[in-house]
Amino acid sequence: MSDAKNDTSRPQYSPYVEISLDNLLHNSARIRQALPREVGIIAVVKDSSYGCGGLLIAETLERGGDVAFFAVARPVEAIALRKFGITLPVLVLGMAAEEELRHGADNRVTFALNDLSEIDRWESCGVNVNFHLNIDTGMGRMGLLPDEIDTLIDRLNKARNIRIGGAFTHMANADEPNTRTVARQLERFQGGIDKLRAGGHPPAHIHYGNTATFLRFPLNGCTLARPGIALYGCKPDPAQEFDIDLKPVASLISRVVKMKKVSAGTPVSYGGNYVTDTDTWIATIPVGYAHGLPRYLNGKGSVLIGGKRYRIAGNVTMDYIMADAGPAPSISVGDEATAIGTQGGESVTPDDVALIGNTIGYEVLCNLGTTIDRFYTRNGKVVCHEPGAVY
Repeated sequence: MSDAKNDTSRPQYSPYVEISLDNLLHNSARIRQALPREVGIIAVVKDSSYGCGGLLIAETLERGGDVAFFAVARPVEAIALRKFGITLPVLVLGMAAEEELRHGADNRVTFALNDLSEIDRWESCGVNVNFHLNIDTGMGRMGLLPDEIDTLIDRLNKARNIRIGGAFTHMANADEPNTRTVARQLERFQGGIDKLRAGGHPPAHIHYGNTATFLRFPLNGCTLARPGIALYGCKPDPAQEFDIDLKPVASLISRVVKMKKVSAGTPVSYGGNYVTDTDTWIATIPVGYAHGLPRYLNGKGSVLIGGKRYRIAGNVTMDYIMADAGPAPSISVGDEATAIGTQGGESVTPDDVALIGNTIGYEVLCNLGTTIDRFYTRNGKVVCHEPGAVY
């Protein structure tokens, strides 16, 4: 944890990210309510918890989020969680080198088996490897194809230090209403599970329910569900409705640093694509695409100041945006400006931003800048301040 943990002062001239741990726990509770009681939760905290800050997010969920497991993308993330004091089991979804396998064997880290060739490497390490089998049922990314499972069983029968602890798959189109792909993938997945059981290697854990899947489909036969984006308050597809009450976890906030009165016909920002219709005031705010505010918001997005919504005037630049404040604004230098988040009754969510760019909230969150400070709040108070990695 940062040495600046107790520094609660927000920057005056720089943007920052604010993470609501209260909203995180709200989302975790709603996910718990949406799942059958017998189904545990693998909280996906990979890639710094989708840009929200992996360590403190994991600590908060371990203490009060009713989760049974964590999932990360890379072994280095599992190592960081253990060093931070996280004790729950951790599943690494990606590949692992020999030294990472050795660390995992000593620290209750489970690995995903993504390719048959990994078995030779695992055996040569001479350490005990506990793994979850990734079965590729239609994603076409990582994992064994169902017809490779017979070979896997034969290898497991001869292996001395490798043990299967679970099996999983990943749904490619679960967010699409009335999709038939989930049924086809589940048929292939169940066939793989049946082979493992018949071959004497029944997986103790079975999971395929990412956020879209468990919100759309029953989790038949699952012991665990794998929520990711829902934990952070976004929908799998921002253009669709999902029956769950979520609250965005991350906000991107700055302050007004300059107010300038300009005449009608004044071009604003790079390219001069935005030209004022009338005499107006331009508010300059130090936040831009270097901090995670995408350029596709050029002239389309909005920023919240004083609980009101103002249009972004012209192009988003690396370190600044300008907002058209109108001919008689009630805005002053120093006022808080929220690019992503809530002010009063207005809000700009990551999903709102994603809709403008025809993308998804995942990308918006993951692009939040790591060079700016992060403030984690609980019960309305800052509990941790992490300075940005400037260089």
